[in-house]
Amino acid sequence: VLTTSVHFQPDNSLIAWITGTVDAPGYVYVEYENGEHGRFRSRPVPSNDTQYTVHATRLRADTTYSYQVFGTDLAGGITEGPTGSFISGPLPEVLAAGRFTIFGGQPTRPLTFMDYRQEGFFGLAAFDAEGHIVWYYKASEGEGQQPDGMVRKPNGNIVYLAGYQGGTTSSGLVEIDAMGRQVDELVGECSPFSPIHHEVQVLPDGRIMYLSRDILWEGYGEPLHPQEGDTIGIWDQETGENEIVWNIFDHISPSDRTEPDSDRRLPGFPLWGGCDRDRSVQDWSHANSVTIAPDGSFILSLRHLDQVVSISSDFKKVQWRLGGPGGDFTFPNPEDRFYEQHTAAQLANGNILLFDNGNDRPNEEGGQYSRPLELELDHMNKTARAVWQFRHNPQLFAVCCSSVERLPNDNTLVLYGSSFLPDPRPFKIMEITPEGRVTWEVVHVSPGKQTQYRVYSADSIMGEMRIGPDSP
Repeated sequence: VLTTSVHFQPDNSLIAWITGTVDAPGYVYVEYENGEHGRFRSRPVPSNDTQYTVHATRLRADTTYSYQVFGTDLAGGITEGPTGSFISGPLPEVLAAGRFTIFGGQPTRPLTFMDYRQEGFFGLAAFDAEGHIVWYYKASEGEGQQPDGMVRKPNGNIVYLAGYQGGTTSSGLVEIDAMGRQVDELVGECSPFSPIHHEVQVLPDGRIMYLSRDILWEGYGEPLHPQEGDTIGIWDQETGENEIVWNIFDHISPSDRTEPDSDRRLPGFPLWGGCDRDRSVQDWSHANSVTIAPDGSFILSLRHLDQVVSISSDFKKVQWRLGGPGGDFTFPNPEDRFYEQHTAAQLANGNILLFDNGNDRPNEEGGQYSRPLELELDHMNKTARAVWQFRHNPQLFAVCCSSVERLPNDNTLVLYGSSFLPDPRPFKIMEITPEGRVTWEVVHVSPGKQTQYRVYSADSIMGEMRIGPDSP
């Protein structure tokens, strides 16, 4: 490595572009550090015959870093290169006004990604274990461009729902790389597979799975009302093919419903992907997550039915239904029931983990409160029982949003994504052991933010790692 220089792009102050010249092809990486933040090593990247570009990521705002470039030749030999320093820039105003207050401990994974949606900043962000924002992406201005749910690909790219300020329905899907550059897009506004909403997942074969909606126009009830029902679609980015592979109306009848949830009318602007749909439609099922089970089947959460559904891997049949009307399992302990849940997933042991929002929970079952909940299913006796839960003291009630994620060490990352407190509303993020001990707790506030949809644990932004004596 012969030379080095640093610059920042105008749309992101937390990614340093380190460039320079080399005298031979090979790989280049950078080690960079700050006394308070620690020492990091970037992912090695190939150089061409004369030039290289490396990105220093996971930077804190307005912070001075020293760095050194290293070269690796094709035989594996490492050569120390030039040194330098740089100062990261400020956060956008809205992000700078937000706060992440840490109440002790360390998370299992060093980074937490999140949607960040409020007036002045609609995008995504990631914060570190000490509560500093270390990455962000601000979407294009305008309705239908604002990120909501997201998923990360193995290469670090993000696919997100390009949504609207007022909800979790999108105009399509957008893929970006860690620098915020658009890689691909599925335009779904007013298309046969729209509106895409709530969920996006990467399948093991690399295809993209999402939730969408259909309408049963002949209706249900007295008087008849058209019924909204959920569908699952798959987007193959390599071929460009996009297909709806599952439709709830082929498997579940609108006669299985809850009141008043299944009778709620679909909101108007902006929840129909920019299309002017009939406001008489009832939001019957309201799916809010679909995830891949260990055996290749799919777990679907239907919020307005208080139900979790298992769908076969070929999407041809419903294998079982848990909770709600038409459910296949009974609950010997009524307090194990869940209501208006989010982020249902099947664990390796077959149990179901979900965030139980608890809306309209009967008083005899404890009333309205929220909790992460793990249920064991006895398929022979068709019973379900709670084997793990966390009841916050004092009780918390998240009327919407929220998420739960089981981590590799069996801890659980939990977000309480809404509250009834005045602005700035607090959103609580916790990591909890199987024994119920809180090992890491964060209270996030950002003036003007109404809700926090989900949070996602991560090990890196672009393959960078923390090194040195303070590394985990």
